Amino acid sequence: MAMLERLQYATGGPNDVSEDRKRIVSNLYLSNIPEEFIAMQVDLEIPLVIGILKELDVYRGRIYDSDN
Repeated sequence: MAMLERLQYATGGPNDVSEDRKRIVSNLYLSNIPEEFIAMQVDLEIPLVIGILKELDVYRGRIYDSDN
């Protein structure tokens, strides 16, 4: 089991979060707020925020600059 999955199980899964909170997470993310700041605002772990965004099919992942 990957570390991310273990952390999600330790902090609960997206099913343990209310629909209102999921909507807030989605709205913040779609407003281009980074996952880290969303997690702080809604008092959730970052992997759980990402899990919610994936469940709602809005997660885009990170886009890294390829200049390196």
